[in-house]
Amino acid sequence: MRQLIINKKTDDERIALLENGRLAEVWIKEKNTIVGNIYKGKVTKVLPGMEAVFVDLGQGRNGYLHRNDIMSYFETSRTNEALKNKNVRHFISQGEEVIVQVVKESGEFKGPKVTMNIELRSPFFVYQPFGRTVAISKKIISQEERKRLQLLGETLCSNKGGIVFRTAAERADDQTIKKWFDDMLSSFEQQLKSKKLPSLLFGSESFVEQIIAEISPHVLDEIVIDDISTVKELKKNYGDLFPFSIDFYSENENIFSYYAIEHEIEKALKKIVWLKNGAFIVIEETEAMIVIDVNTGKFSGKNTYRDTVLKTNEEAAKEIARQLRLRNLSGIILIDFIDMEKEDRSRILRLFQKELEKDRIFTKVIGFTELNILQLTRKKTRKSLSELLLEPCPACGGTGRKRTVESIAFELERTLLEHAGSDDEAVLVEAAPEVCDFFTCEYEKHLKKLEELIGMKIFFSPSDHVKGFEIRQWGTEEEVALRISKMY
Repeated sequence: MRQLIINKKTDDERIALLENGRLAEVWIKEKNTIVGNIYKGKVTKVLPGMEAVFVDLGQGRNGYLHRNDIMSYFETSRTNEALKNKNVRHFISQGEEVIVQVVKESGEFKGPKVTMNIELRSPFFVYQPFGRTVAISKKIISQEERKRLQLLGETLCSNKGGIVFRTAAERADDQTIKKWFDDMLSSFEQQLKSKKLPSLLFGSESFVEQIIAEISPHVLDEIVIDDISTVKELKKNYGDLFPFSIDFYSENENIFSYYAIEHEIEKALKKIVWLKNGAFIVIEETEAMIVIDVNTGKFSGKNTYRDTVLKTNEEAAKEIARQLRLRNLSGIILIDFIDMEKEDRSRILRLFQKELEKDRIFTKVIGFTELNILQLTRKKTRKSLSELLLEPCPACGGTGRKRTVESIAFELERTLLEHAGSDDEAVLVEAAPEVCDFFTCEYEKHLKKLEELIGMKIFFSPSDHVKGFEIRQWGTEEEVALRISKMY
């Protein structure tokens, strides 16, 4: 049983995948992200030494376009060996108008990375306006379906770019796909004509549809959402094509709390993970790599020491594979299993690789080192859970981590929404000063909207002694005002 639980009741958009009732993966939408956005831009500077150009996107910082992401280079260098080493000036010039898509956010010292290989996404296909090929998802196995889609793609894209059919296309008829394609092409051409230089042409596809496409809709049994407009949108796009149900969650209790996801997320932010048998693993995220240590803890076993070690390492291997997905850990990963016999190491390696088959993200297992540490690398596709929800703690010189102000603010918002429709007129929230500032300064308009949604006035009391926030009182405005007067 695979359920996708979607929390859209607040501005903090979150999605969780449950497998047989247990949390497997979590996605949290990044705020103000421009990845996926398509811009009409202008080349402002050519950098021969870096084999790149800067592109004015009309968004403040210029985009960084490498030679390898310029369409003329990409197309010609594949067939003409002599062009592979040509300077970037051979393919693009200063002042030139370009259509680019953001593939990587700005860094501290770099602008956003962009490409000219544009992709416009729909539930059924990815359209490449400047592409030339028809491709079909490897997950579509039926040769008959592949032939149908190949022919359809060639018909649709005759001199109009390229197309990549997603898994969902297998269940959509030609007419449905054609309508999506015609609408997308028409919209793209209109935006190109009407938009001035530089400007945003298209935002990325909806976060919900990104994730559904990422995990493949055909593997889902149920989607549960706490936002009725999203329910309607998904039923319109997927309702008749897939067997999964799309249901609206209407309760006041936060949907992630109802499905016990909130608690699992809190656990996933901690270093120590306890195993069922009393053993535990420690997960350390550093700048350079992820280090995971396995300990027997309270587990002593009933047989030999070798048997105890093997059982602990088996449990750890299963849980580590799960934690890689849940925490979205990536890069270089080192696992220090409890020392074991060579034969047992091979057994653990096979078990671990089998557990990794559940993971969509590519993981390369390199093997055990001479010190019996298992090495692997996992591809980075998004920020890890801790990168999204935690930040360096100034109180401990940056060595520790604490919840971000934004994540605490959205947690408070979810807590308040659970009391929508109650008889209370007001609520007093005592919170860290930065959390109060988040609502009363940069998020002031949203605060008023939140007050309307819950039907009560929200009062804030800043405190340096509160971690996050505390609800101090519900009641009438008069009662809350009296409580505030006694606090100062």
